[in-house]
Amino acid sequence: MRRSLCIAALIGLATADFYNNVPIPGKRPSFTTGAALKGIDLEIVYDLMCSDSAALDPEFQKFLGMTWNVTNKLVNDSIAVTYTYLPLPYHHEVWLPHKLVPYFLDNCDFGPRPCQFLQYQQFCFANQDIILDGKDQSENALKLVWTNAVSSALGIPQAELLQVYNNAYDTHNSEMRTREMYKWNSHHHNSGTPFGYVNGVLLENFPEKADDWMTILFSVYQSQYQPKASAKAGDL
Repeated sequence: MRRSLCIAALIGLATADFYNNVPIPGKRPSFTTGAALKGIDLEIVYDLMCSDSAALDPEFQKFLGMTWNVTNKLVNDSIAVTYTYLPLPYHHEVWLPHKLVPYFLDNCDFGPRPCQFLQYQQFCFANQDIILDGKDQSENALKLVWTNAVSSALGIPQAELLQVYNNAYDTHNSEMRTREMYKWNSHHHNSGTPFGYVNGVLLENFPEKADDWMTILFSVYQSQYQPKASAKAGDL
């Protein structure tokens, strides 16, 4: 009898181990560019409508465009950079631009349109006022204003963008994937933006200057194990 109870308890623990309050997405809700030539990757967590994210991104992009003398390549070609977002879930005006993110991710992965993920990110940062000044508009009115602006800037038919907001025509599962994006980042204890991770470790402060990012990159690289020449028998 006691043995049966122990077995039942173990089964209960095993079942509990596989239970997750946060759904596991079929694919990580993010966009990755570059290559981790030296085993270094960055993860950047933005809110597309966050003024701090918009203000600090230019210096980060400047850093990516610098040459790293370790590889003699641009930083952007030497490390892997992953972008993901933490949208505010209870503000429809902030949720709307993030809901287009799965559309851009899918076009990068599968087409048929060219990959415009980073162009959309830059468009959002440059046009936050369209959304933030539209807080008194209805949700449907703001959808029309936003998709019209995105259509004009990126050359995408507005009707195609509007389909994302209509569950009957959306082919990207956009609502659920935007929720996954939010839950993914909130589950990792991101409570604001921007956040930066280097090799999975959260930075205490998001660097404000390109040179600060380069200092971190050198520090992480120099901390790596570097094989030394084998000792000769006569050196022992």
